[in-house]
Amino acid sequence: MKVTIYPHSTSKGDIRVNPYISDFIQTLEQNGMIIANPPHKNPLFSLIPQKTDSDAYIFHWLENVPDYKYGVLQTLAAIWLLFKIKLHNKKVIWFLHNKQPHIMKHRWSKKLLIHLLLRKADLIVTHATEGIKVVQDQYPKAVPRTIFLHHPTKNRIEEYMPQPAETDLLIWGNISRYKGVPEFVRFAARHSLKLKTKIIGKCSSTELLEELRTEGNDRISIEDRSIPFDELKQEIRKSRFVLIPYAAESILSSGILMDSLSFGAQVIGPDVGSFRDYAADPLLNVYTFHTFEDIPDLVNKANKAVNIADYNRFLDTHSWNEFGKEFQNLLQKIILVM
Repeated sequence: MKVTIYPHSTSKGDIRVNPYISDFIQTLEQNGMIIANPPHKNPLFSLIPQKTDSDAYIFHWLENVPDYKYGVLQTLAAIWLLFKIKLHNKKVIWFLHNKQPHIMKHRWSKKLLIHLLLRKADLIVTHATEGIKVVQDQYPKAVPRTIFLHHPTKNRIEEYMPQPAETDLLIWGNISRYKGVPEFVRFAARHSLKLKTKIIGKCSSTELLEELRTEGNDRISIEDRSIPFDELKQEIRKSRFVLIPYAAESILSSGILMDSLSFGAQVIGPDVGSFRDYAADPLLNVYTFHTFEDIPDLVNKANKAVNIADYNRFLDTHSWNEFGKEFQNLLQKIILVM
């Protein structure tokens, strides 16, 4: 089975390497699929002259291309590519990662791409059960072609050795506007929240970093840097909870959530998407808030100890290997319907 993937993992061009994409490609290759992407400087433009001979074309975040360099041209290229694929009677797979794009610029172009993907995709995959409702609300005819698959993850627990908590809330990962970090810092400072909070993440701009430092207080520490997983493991063990204060308007699933769970973390996040799904899972310690006002109570009342055997069961069931097998079976069924 031959597939073409957008975006193909690359360290060049307009799109940063996304760990999800790297793991996705590796998983498909391990399941015997041929990845047919050509060498490229731009992962979208490179597909335009390519022969349309893959069995399926798999798109992640295609609706975001208007935000990239040469956004207008990339949007036109994406539209042309979708029509070209369908003209050659090949299959289109779209992964719906968000309710809507996080960045709200170029709305018309993004709406057009989403409109086309909903209508042209032979399969829509979402990592949150709420994603099916998102499709239902926008284009009900696409619901029969939409499926929920758990966001695959890794098991990084190894020997779980909890340490005395030094921090109440750990916020980690790249910090952008849509992730809700400045809003939470502002809330915590204005309400004199008695929760020791550590933020470790590279800010998207110096202005955002200065805003965080200006709004914060002595209970909030900010480290403007990326954190390697070896260090993250230790920080999670020294923290009571990982807090993911994302804006509920756009988020469906989260790599930060899955990576935190992979280390055995207790997680607090918004009452949407996969956060809501996993808050209902008895194997995990995931808690959700409707507003930031809920967070102190969640911290104070959450007294369920982490059950490492349960976490291991969840992580092994939803591994990348298991996801690869399930996704391959879906692809084979779709490709057979030519």
